Amino acid sequence: MAARAFEVPNTPGVRFHNMVTVSLGGVGTIRNIINTTGGPSNSGTNVANLVNYP
Repeated sequence: MAARAFEVPNTPGVRFHNMVTVSLGGVGTIRNIINTTGGPSNSGTNVANLVNYP
């Protein structure tokens, strides 16, 4: 299991849009997409979307 797909600094100007993680074949888990936000993607929810961060 991965805690997060991306780890980014919490600083002004750092922004992400339309992020996605996918559990390929339902094997493995990504708990969060960015830091502690979004997700999970696992065998129950193969795709996780995050529209905006922060």
